[in-house]
Amino acid sequence: MFDRPGIVLGVAALVLNEGATDERARDVVRAAVEAGAVAIDTARAYARVDDDSVGERVAVAGREARPEVPIITKAGHYRVSASAWNTDGGEQRLRADAALSAEVLGAPLDLLLLHRADRVDDLDDSVRTLAALRDEGVARAIGLSNASLEVLQQASSLTRIDAVQNRLGLGVDAFAEYRHCHEAGISFMAYAPFGGPRAAPLATRVPRVAALAANRGSSVHRAALAAMLDLLPGLWPVIGATRVESVRDAMAAVDDVVDDELRGALTDDLASRGVAI
Repeated sequence: MFDRPGIVLGVAALVLNEGATDERARDVVRAAVEAGAVAIDTARAYARVDDDSVGERVAVAGREARPEVPIITKAGHYRVSASAWNTDGGEQRLRADAALSAEVLGAPLDLLLLHRADRVDDLDDSVRTLAALRDEGVARAIGLSNASLEVLQQASSLTRIDAVQNRLGLGVDAFAEYRHCHEAGISFMAYAPFGGPRAAPLATRVPRVAALAANRGSSVHRAALAAMLDLLPGLWPVIGATRVESVRDAMAAVDDVVDDELRGALTDDLASRGVAI
């Protein structure tokens, strides 16, 4: 899916967090692309009640810095009120979402994902619709988001799945879906690699990495990202940074040298929490 290892910037927090502004979001997106982000991740669901395309328009700001930067979007999940979203993986909804995305992002879409693969009523119908959209040239590549092993296997029996985006928080989530995708040659994007807003601070979940990072004058987030990229081939972390300084720090992890000490620190931290890479 991507031509090099690296980090994806997700725009969800830039759009959905309280106090978010379009100007600030665009500044962060542009900074991420300038710092080397391999792609920008958005969705039809990253919307405001009065603006159902804001998430995709914010993502387009990245192309001001690098016109060829890929933009990932998702269909079949949409906002209906200030605090509610619905899921509809039917053909009519997916085609309508893809058409709106193409209008905002430009056609063909780089990568179109079924947003809530875990909630659709008829997975086969959803996957066949995505495959048709790829065949028709609406999207260059297709995939699933929030997909269990069972869902991945079912979808893969119907068509080629190009990419998967699942939550994979360090010290929180298992690596089973990543391993399946790696073995199958499917690009895997790991969102919320730091565990998300409700998780314990990253430093408490990877204390060995945190201590090593402090000794080396680095942030724990940057050190953890560097180790992930080194230890997990075929995985692209999707970060939700909301500040220019944070996104620049994270993107710098791509160029960091990862030695055996850092590899061992992350492996040991995860093993101590019962998570095997």
